[in-house]
Amino acid sequence: MKNQEIIQDIVSYIYDAMRKKGLTSRGLAKICEEQGASLSSRTIDNMFRTPSSTTISTLLKICDGLELNLNAIFHSIEIAKTSNNTTQQRLIYNIDNPAYNGYTGTYHVFFLPTSAYPEDHSNQTLVHGTLKLGDFYSTRECTAILDIDSGDFKADGTPFSKHYEGTLVYSTNSLMFCQLVCNQYGDMWFLVFDHGNLNNKELACVIGCAATSSSGRIRHPAIHRFCFCNMQQYPTIDEDTQLLIQGLLRVQNDRIFIEKETLSKFLEQEDLNSTFRMNVKNYLNIAKEYYAIPKNVIRTELELSEYSDDFAKLCEKSVLEKTYHVKHSDDRELSCILRHNLTSVSKQKK
Repeated sequence: MKNQEIIQDIVSYIYDAMRKKGLTSRGLAKICEEQGASLSSRTIDNMFRTPSSTTISTLLKICDGLELNLNAIFHSIEIAKTSNNTTQQRLIYNIDNPAYNGYTGTYHVFFLPTSAYPEDHSNQTLVHGTLKLGDFYSTRECTAILDIDSGDFKADGTPFSKHYEGTLVYSTNSLMFCQLVCNQYGDMWFLVFDHGNLNNKELACVIGCAATSSSGRIRHPAIHRFCFCNMQQYPTIDEDTQLLIQGLLRVQNDRIFIEKETLSKFLEQEDLNSTFRMNVKNYLNIAKEYYAIPKNVIRTELELSEYSDDFAKLCEKSVLEKTYHVKHSDDRELSCILRHNLTSVSKQKK
């Protein structure tokens, strides 16, 4: 893009901003004057008539008067250019696209502790955060701002939290991608979840998967599930409902792995649905036996070079999943839990 074209785009952006605020050239000139910038309405009119003749000084004064960030303007122009390019329509950044309808707002975020060492999170079963989605910087894209309450405390006794910022991107493959960055602690989150065509509805909840670094004393690459719950519909999530959410977030595949003794005690609970109990018991009559073998047992008294090949062969014979997925049924289960255990704001209004 040539410099004259860039100036033309900036001037067009300024014109749109003035129109949204209902400002005339004279009104804008007055605002600039109040801020100590000498600028006449005639200069502003000349800028619109002949954008290529305007100066950087004039653009800076006008942007300050309109409280516009030049970096945000350049970014917005780039987003618009990409959106108009038919060869790049698979990823949609422009928040004005109907695909973003119903996604802006504030959400509860829940996920299980990610440390590889149980002692790091022995007193914490579920991590909570707050996610905000919207065009907060006037870039015409969906900015994501996430604050996570780690549950820990700093040396001075204040809560230890992490602040992330990034961008939500819609894919025409009916998925949403979001890359979040925490510069303070050198951390990143890459989120993926299903896109639903919400039209005029708001997103109530969704389950997705995340790739990040683990928490704890030693960091490792980590992949885990998370869920969003709309704060406008569900301002508070009580502890009983959080316990149910915690269970859903542990499901990594189509099988539930549970100790035989634990399952027997679970099936004795009187409040279980009778058909649910019968389904489980009927399956136990035909269920195959499986073994949960700890890796530490395999490598006892062996060097890595002595057991790695055999370990790989054993894993190939196992029933371990090749890939973990988040399916549409997972979202429906979460939605059902929220609807059955919480009263949404929309229901209260009715």
